[in-house]
Amino acid sequence: MIKACSPIGVLFQFTLTILVVGLSTATVVPAAEPEFIPDTPTTHIRSLLKEGTHPKLRWGKFSDYQVQLEQLYGQNGLLPLWFNEGRPTPQAKELVQNLAGADSKGLNAEDYDAELLGQWLSEFGERGANPREIASADVALSLAAMRYVSNLYIGRINPNNINYGLNIEPKRVDLPNLIQKIAQSPQPTAIIETLEPTFPIYERLKEALSRYQRLVKETPQVQFSFPAKFKPGDRHKDVPALRQLLHVLGDLEEIKPASANSQVYGSELVQAVKRFQQRHGLTPDGVIGKSTLNQLNFPLTDRLRQIQLGLERLRWLPERISGSYLVVNIPSFQLFGFRNGSALGKSDLKMNVIVGESVDGRHTPVFHSNMTYIIFRPYWNLPYKITVKEMLPQILRNPGYLAQHNLELVPNFSPNAPVYEPTFRNIEMLSTGALKLRQKPGPKNALGLVKFAFPNHNNIYLHSTPSKGLFKKARRDFSHGCIRVEDPVGLAEFVLADQGEWTRERIESAMNGSKPKTVTLKHPVPVYIFYSTVFADEEGSVSFYDDIYGHDLILSDLLAKGFPYPS
Repeated sequence: MIKACSPIGVLFQFTLTILVVGLSTATVVPAAEPEFIPDTPTTHIRSLLKEGTHPKLRWGKFSDYQVQLEQLYGQNGLLPLWFNEGRPTPQAKELVQNLAGADSKGLNAEDYDAELLGQWLSEFGERGANPREIASADVALSLAAMRYVSNLYIGRINPNNINYGLNIEPKRVDLPNLIQKIAQSPQPTAIIETLEPTFPIYERLKEALSRYQRLVKETPQVQFSFPAKFKPGDRHKDVPALRQLLHVLGDLEEIKPASANSQVYGSELVQAVKRFQQRHGLTPDGVIGKSTLNQLNFPLTDRLRQIQLGLERLRWLPERISGSYLVVNIPSFQLFGFRNGSALGKSDLKMNVIVGESVDGRHTPVFHSNMTYIIFRPYWNLPYKITVKEMLPQILRNPGYLAQHNLELVPNFSPNAPVYEPTFRNIEMLSTGALKLRQKPGPKNALGLVKFAFPNHNNIYLHSTPSKGLFKKARRDFSHGCIRVEDPVGLAEFVLADQGEWTRERIESAMNGSKPKTVTLKHPVPVYIFYSTVFADEEGSVSFYDDIYGHDLILSDLLAKGFPYPS
């Protein structure tokens, strides 16, 4: 025990006294009061925008639209756009109606939370909404509106992200101003409708979409089991079901009661099968072989998906294309020419084409460029890969190969380049690229008698060919990537139409002349190398084609990932 009179005790008592006095004289700082955060829509809107995620939506993350939403609400003073005195505006209700109809445009209403937003507006219309609810619904409506109008106008996927050379940047709109305009307009639907493509083919595909949506619901899927080559006059238990399917698809106009249950593959049904084959890029011979059977067994849900993808791709094209232009659709192996800016309606020129093989490295790319000149009796300047992988081994095995195929060695592809002797040393120089290989002009030239040039990074062009027989085949992917045209004279007439001196006779004379001739076009002709496995003509007939390069699969996978899509 420490005694108070001891030195240690005195020290202890002194220290204790100081502590007590110090505590009694210290200033007491009161605890800080929590910051007051007003419970207003503005407060909750600011918070949602900052977070960049909406907790109640199917695709809640909106990093791809966060800046635009901040601009939208910034220019509106962070006030609600779609509510007035706690209740949804007529514009909000009309917007949700548009979102609910997204399926009819080839989009997906679930992606825009149309059902959820409709429920919210219905509830709030009856009882009103508190500030947090108003902010949540308002931001959700603005986000859905931005996504919907943008997807409707330029598509969901940027074609550059799947290595397509199509540029949608000129079509991008000022979304904050557009959404504010829609939110304030007495007719918001009228504004939204102006954003859809105006191409006639787009409207025809929308009609086909509605029809196939109905068919998917009403038509049972049948798996036909016809033998390897089912010919006219043969019998099979699946014939009545085939008759029913072709009737609902429109290939068979009517089913006569007397033959409804017949198992005989009769003449009327044969004609219907031929129409079906024609619409599916097959040889229309009426014989149900493996390819035809595969198309008959192709699920209608997948046909519906093809139409949706076709509509998506049409949104990547310019809003308007002035003057004459060309479209090559790769899966259908066809070229179309349109005059005077006619918007993908009835074509003024149509022909078969041959495109790149469906193997890696030989695909014809998807892109846009402008045709600026054509060359009659062109040289074929062989690409390095073809020279080394295909030509050089044959030349080394057979020294006479060069002369037999009108090939010559040159240091460059200038028309006036000197020709080198085919010595072994010079031939070896082909492997390093020090010398190049080209084929002299003439009827046997791989490019035929005319080349249609539109500068591009892929070194792709249109040209004629001495191999005419391949155009008779239903599937025509045989080239290294360039596009062979069936009617080169007709195409030359089309692109030279405004250069009156180039008559058909003069074109044919130049093609059969003695030397190459380059003609510069007075007005460049836009060329769109396109990819769509579905097409609808002016009669309303819908054609489907094989996904020869697998592009539909790639696009479907990207769309399945949902928002935010890579921009």
